[in-house]
Amino acid sequence: MTNLPRKSDINVYDTLDERSAERSFYGKSCEEIYQDLLTGYQHIQEDLSFMGPVAFAYYAPAWERLFDTFREAEKAGIVARWTKCIITCRCFDLEHETQESIAALRRMLASCEAFYRSEAFRTYSSADDCPEDWESVQEECAKLHALLYPAT
Repeated sequence: MTNLPRKSDINVYDTLDERSAERSFYGKSCEEIYQDLLTGYQHIQEDLSFMGPVAFAYYAPAWERLFDTFREAEKAGIVARWTKCIITCRCFDLEHETQESIAALRRMLASCEAFYRSEAFRTYSSADDCPEDWESVQEECAKLHALLYPAT
């Protein structure tokens, strides 16, 4: 998609979550969303989780870029947890996703999996206040992988 998503691409079913996404995203480019993400990604993560699949496919690269931007262990760990939340929420209703939005989810999962194999994760997971451990991360990623890459 080269044009900005329409309101109807963001807000498909007129849910409260989609209305929030519409307020946060409508009329903004991927670059503008990326800049918004740098200043506060928690509410935007929720909006990405529940917006329509066409808009999600358009805006997912901004989130992916955020993940790539945060190289330090703690921030990357937080973004990885939020990324798993986005993927988990969107996987509840995969039959309504588009090929493009599923491709974006697969890229996000690949970023998570790479982070969890990295030295940054080993540093992050050794901290006393880290909420994640290697075994639970492996289980979560394996479940998401099975959903996004079903056996044919």
